[in-house]
Amino acid sequence: MTKYPLLAVPLVALLLSAQMVMGQSPRFRTLVFYSTTVEGDHVQFAKDALAFFSSIAVKDQFEFIETRNWADLNESNLKKYQLVVWLNDSPRNPEQRLAFQRYMEGGGAWLAFHASGYNDENTGWPWFVEFLGGAVFSINSWPPLPAKLVIDERTHPVTANLPDSYVAPQNEWYLWKPSPRLNSHVRVLVTLDPTNYPLGLKDVVLAGDCPVVWTNLKYKMVYMNMGHGGEILANSTQNRLIENTVLWLGTGATRAGDAEAVGTRISPQAVVANPKTNKVYAVNSGEGTLSVVSGVSHAAKKMKVGRNPSTIAINPVTNRVYVANAEDGTVSVVDGNLDRVITTVQVGALPYVVAVNSTSDKVYVSRTFSDTTTVIDGATNQVRILDTGVQATAIVSNAEVNKTYMINQDDTVTVLDGSADSSSKIHAGNRAWGLAVNPVNHKIYIGDTLGSTLRIVDGKSGSVHSVQVGEIPCAIAVDSGSNRAYVANYVSNSVTVLDGANDAVLATIPVGVHPQAIAADTEKHTIYVANTGSHSVSVISGKSNSVLGTVNVGSGPYAVAASNSLAYVKCLGLEGLLAIDPHTLAVNAVVPTLNPQ
Repeated sequence: MTKYPLLAVPLVALLLSAQMVMGQSPRFRTLVFYSTTVEGDHVQFAKDALAFFSSIAVKDQFEFIETRNWADLNESNLKKYQLVVWLNDSPRNPEQRLAFQRYMEGGGAWLAFHASGYNDENTGWPWFVEFLGGAVFSINSWPPLPAKLVIDERTHPVTANLPDSYVAPQNEWYLWKPSPRLNSHVRVLVTLDPTNYPLGLKDVVLAGDCPVVWTNLKYKMVYMNMGHGGEILANSTQNRLIENTVLWLGTGATRAGDAEAVGTRISPQAVVANPKTNKVYAVNSGEGTLSVVSGVSHAAKKMKVGRNPSTIAINPVTNRVYVANAEDGTVSVVDGNLDRVITTVQVGALPYVVAVNSTSDKVYVSRTFSDTTTVIDGATNQVRILDTGVQATAIVSNAEVNKTYMINQDDTVTVLDGSADSSSKIHAGNRAWGLAVNPVNHKIYIGDTLGSTLRIVDGKSGSVHSVQVGEIPCAIAVDSGSNRAYVANYVSNSVTVLDGANDAVLATIPVGVHPQAIAADTEKHTIYVANTGSHSVSVISGKSNSVLGTVNVGSGPYAVAASNSLAYVKCLGLEGLLAIDPHTLAVNAVVPTLNPQ
């Protein structure tokens, strides 16, 4: 939920009257609230939603007025309207909140989307929590992804003419605790299909019952979780759902709970290999430990680090390992020779991405909900804050040119010079996810989760061009030995193979469901693909561009590293580490012993 600058969106005052257009009295009047100072994707949804409301207002003969002025949420004004809609925001002012409460308790109707229902411990509006059925925001999936939705209640006017299920466009899906379904006054209308799980590349819906559309029977209201980005209204079934809801609420308008939905935050850097020592490191988030596997003997041990470790980076030159501990706001610094923590560095809340520039011996740490980057001096472990203006979802360094590259969900790549940390920007497409550098020719590969485009940046000239791959390219691995790039396509369930020299597509290889992590063995030219949706790992021959076999790992794999002719895999819900032999396709649990510190 990164905040964006105000977008220049031409949202002008609009009054659509069915009486004027159709020569008839409008069936009902609707007041639509939105904001333009919220997250950019939420502004884009509001822009699209106003156009959608404009079209259905004429078709369905109702009138609506849109406003960005939340002071219009007052008792005198609300009396004029049969339906109030919140597109992307909610009131903060106590008088406005009280006016809305009285409106709803007096028989008014309300429809809200996505962030309009967001509430947490800081919201300070107990009545609104009760109004939503007791639901409080817990975690969200990230980045926005399409998802299959199932219709719970076929007899309700909102869902009566919809199919049993449909695939909704890309959205950020919220989880609530407690689930609104547990409230006896709530009727859930639409739910995330469990076949989506695990859903997310960073923040993941793991399992359980996750309602996305519901109504509290004590009021005339519907909340819809959809509303993040410009794809929401691109699906005819979803549009019909929204139109049905507007008409039901405007004209007049329980099943027992399943297991509560649960989620977590993950990183593809949860397991990494040191190419010089062949040691493999993996986090065990629940127990706050780091596993270390010898590349020669395959013996494993583990050590205590901080709380909820999630991400690892290695400086192969100094043999230092850096572990980001999300719950502590720290980075544990591990001596790779001694396999023990030598210091713990405070870096700020929720560290998520860690990367090392081995030439400058600098460690870059990005944090969730922060637009600054923490820089650790590898020699002294001293910390300073770099105002990059970027909440990086991925960082890679190219030691040979002494540069570091950072992406987030805007349309730029931030390039940091390793000497002075001066920065520059390269425009390289929207909603970037997945980042890799080719050390052979210094190209930078960037996935684009809004479509099927891979951006390729020339690390020397800064020029950018595009290659069409599969839908939602979310993870990239480079085999420097063969000078090829491998792109995991989340929706297309495939891997695209690129020639590193000329960027030609050499092959498209079908793999399992929702591949979202990938690693390359640069000596054996074997590629490992973590298929999170089908709980499997595909083993690909880089020589023949064919799948050697698929290994069932029993749980959703989300991070993979290759070392000493084996693949090491982290899976959701498992504290340990799995090792895969590409020759026999055997999978074995790695059981480390605790290393005394």
